[in-house]
Amino acid sequence: MGLFGPYVYKAKNGRKYYLHMKTRGRAVIYYFSEDPTDALWDIPAGYEVVENPKTGLPFLRKKKFGGFFGLFGGKKEEVEAKSE
Repeated sequence: MGLFGPYVYKAKNGRKYYLHMKTRGRAVIYYFSEDPTDALWDIPAGYEVVENPKTGLPFLRKKKFGGFFGLFGGKKEEVEAKSE
């Protein structure tokens, strides 16, 4: 997955999608396509791949870090419930 070629995400439907990037002014847009031409070799730092449950298409979202620098993950309510 990016070690010897472009980043490939295999969806649950069995199709392969390649990660691409384009810029629009100062905005950077990441998207997946079935075309491997000019695909990125790795996911950008701080992002994760998520599959849309309705359409089955993958997309990138920023990782959600919880707690103190992500070391003590979980929501505040979960952490409080565990400590009681």
